[in-house]
Formats: sequence, C-alpha cells, structure tokens
Amino acid sequence: MNAAQWEALALNNPEKEGQSGRVRMASQVYFFDFGNGSDVHGAIKELVGKAGGERIRRGMKVAVKSHFGEMGNYTHIRPSFVRSAVDAIKELGGRPFFTDTTTLYPEGGRLTVADSLETARYNGFTEEGLGCPVVIADAPDGESGVVIENDKNLHLKRVKVAKAIAEADAIIVLSHVKGHVMSGMGGAIKNLGMGCTTKGTKSAQHALHGCEFDLDKCAGCGKCVESCTFGALRMSDGKPARGEGCVYCLTCMFNCEERAIHLLEGGKERFQEGLAEAAFGVTRALAGKPVAYLNFVMDVTRLCDCAAPAGKLVVQNVGILASEDPVAIDKASLDLIDGSQIIPGWQVSPPDILGKLNKTSSLIHIRTAARLGMGSMEYTITGV
Repeated sequence: MNAAQWEALALNNPEKEGQSGRVRMASQVYFFDFGNGSDVHGAIKELVGKAGGERIRRGMKVAVKSHFGEMGNYTHIRPSFVRSAVDAIKELGGRPFFTDTTTLYPEGGRLTVADSLETARYNGFTEEGLGCPVVIADAPDGESGVVIENDKNLHLKRVKVAKAIAEADAIIVLSHVKGHVMSGMGGAIKNLGMGCTTKGTKSAQHALHGCEFDLDKCAGCGKCVESCTFGALRMSDGKPARGEGCVYCLTCMFNCEERAIHLLEGGKERFQEGLAEAAFGVTRALAGKPVAYLNFVMDVTRLCDCAAPAGKLVVQNVGILASEDPVAIDKASLDLIDGSQIIPGWQVSPPDILGKLNKTSSLIHIRTAARLGMGSMEYTITGV
C-alpha cells in the first residue's frame, strides 16, 4: 500500500471529548507494509522505538506481552518476531521478560501455570529462543494481581491486573490482529483487557454476555455437564441445571450439539463494553510508564488464537502497525483489513469484515475505549 492509500485510510479530524473531558487529536500510527519492505526483524526493532520504546531506560524491567497460542493453533505471532522486540529492548538497556496469563477455559493448554509454560515451550516460546525469561503474569494461581478501582458507573467497578504486568517498569504489547466471536476483532485493546488481567476479571467480563439454557431444545444428553471442568452444571430431572462456580467460559455452549445454550440478548455488546473497561483499568495501572503497542495484521482468521486451528485466512497479509495509542492502532488495523484483498470464499464486504463474520460490530469496544479516554479513533499513519 502506497503513501496515498495510507492517507486515504487515516482520518485527520480531532475526535470528540473522552471521559477525561479533553479533546483528543489524531494519534500517530506507524506502519511496516509487507508488500514494500523486506527486513521485517529490523522493522520490528524500529517500530518498538517509534511507538514509545525509546522511553525505556537502562535497568528497566520490561514486560513483552503476547499470546502463546493454544496447543494446535498455528496463527499466533511467530517467536522470531517476539525475539526481535526482545532484542530491541536489550539494545535500549531494558531487562525484558516474555509474558502471558492463564485462561478460564480448560481446552488449549493454558488453564494453569504449568499448562501455560508447557504450551509456550511447545509453540517455540522458550527462554533460549527468545533470549529472555518466560513468565506467567498471574502466577501461581491465576489470581495474583493488583486491584484497580474503576468508575462506579461502569460494568466493571474493579479490575485486577496480573501482578508481573502491573509491577513491570514498561511494557511492549504485541498483538496478533484476528477475528473474535465476541468482540468481532481482537487487537491491542483485547490483549490488554483479557490478556493482562486475572481469572476473576476475565470471568467478570464474560459474565456480561452470560448464557442461558433453552430446555425445549435440550436432548438431555449431559454433554454440557461432562464438559464443565468447574462442576457448575448438574443433571436434574434429565435436564442440565446451573449451580455455583460458573465462570462463563462457554465450554458447555460449544459442546452442545442441540444449540440449546446461547448468550443473553445484547450479550456481545455488554461483553465488549466490559472488555474496554478492563483494558482501561490496565492502562491506569501502567500510567506514566513506557508502553508501546505493535499490531501484527497477518494470518488474519475469523476466530482468535484461542482456537486450534482458527480457520482459513480472511485477507492477504498486510503488515505491522505501531503506536502509543491502543485505540488508534486497533482502528487503523480494522481499516487496513477492510482495505485489503479478501481471500476468495468469504461472502463478506467492508466495512468491518471481521465484525460481520462474527455477527457483531468490532467498533463497540474500540468506541468504548475512546470514550473512556484511552486514546483516539482518529489517526495519521506513517510508513517505515
């Protein structure tokens, strides 16, 4: 994509006021185009610096946050790309560590700290290969974190940020941009709100979409009960009944062949609002620290990296974006995807290709994050 096309995608008018009451001007986003460049590892190093990494000082403990991928997922960010970010931090004098958090759901090999480390190794994320330690940020039990109090008018009145992330001196957030069944698109905001928080905060976000049982459709097979790792379901008079302990991981819904379990009405919208609120809490925990966001717009699938596999590619590989603004970088990613060549076989057209494929609007969480003052949906884009 040439400079004129970048400018056509970028919006240059000031954004309306966010929660802070300040008018946010257009944010700067940097872009490495896979079609124009060849040295991707050099570009990653340059992007880390341009996006705020130059604020890293010698001796700073720097979290490099990404997604390990599930067992069987092959579209997550490549370990060699993470290594380039790690090397950039070292060149700036920082002390990097690579990190992710545990999950709510049992599938995929990331439920526990031990599971997560094994999956990381299996997918190539090792201390030897990355050149830095690999740390589970919410260890040892998925609930170790720092509590941030949010505004009482939000869905999430408190957010618990994973301890190793909250206590880092700086953070580089590496996000694989792809689809997501709840948020339409998953990028930097989702990496913050879901990826940087503890199990309890993850569950609070998912509780906003909820789930309910249509017992008229239920065949009484009990597969939902069998699939529930947390013992939150039981059979009663031949039908499932929910008790305490539900974390809203939706494992039961995905295992129901009769489609008798579904989200509450408006559930995806509420989930996205909660996702942005959780991300807002994370940014508050990181306030004043160097924070850089890199979005990898490649291997874009309908489903997220939590799926194994995540399905066929939706568009051609695009490039890598970088910014200090998580809202702007996600909006730019969405726009670049919409402006890219769709791979034959998908019956969808812009705007918001990924949102349409997942039957929601990806802009809900992006706009919510903007309203909370996390950043601007208006941006200018510059090639590197």
